[in-house]
Amino acid sequence: MEKLFEQLKVYLKMDTEISFEEFASYYQQVIDFLKENYDRLDQDGLLKARYITSIIQSNALDRARRKGVHAKKYKKMAEKCNLWAGAANYKLLQSGMTQEEIDRMDKEISDSI
Repeated sequence: MEKLFEQLKVYLKMDTEISFEEFASYYQQVIDFLKENYDRLDQDGLLKARYITSIIQSNALDRARRKGVHAKKYKKMAEKCNLWAGAANYKLLQSGMTQEEIDRMDKEISDSI
């Protein structure tokens, strides 16, 4: 998760938009990682997974709204990321965190980038 998080930080600091191919590749790496490791993620990993998938979702929705050639693909990516972000949020709630704590940690992650 840490490697994916570090890559996201690089993307967020860029002044230019990455290509569809690079976006799709990063998205797929995140999804593959979650499919393989979701059950083993600790609280920090879940918070980062929630943050990463939320950022991908937001960017994919923005790109889908532009009605380009890849709009449908971006929409699908956003939908899957929404599911993963929700799953991570649910698991954090089940672990005893409150939604307020989760949102605060999300803001701390965002502020640290």
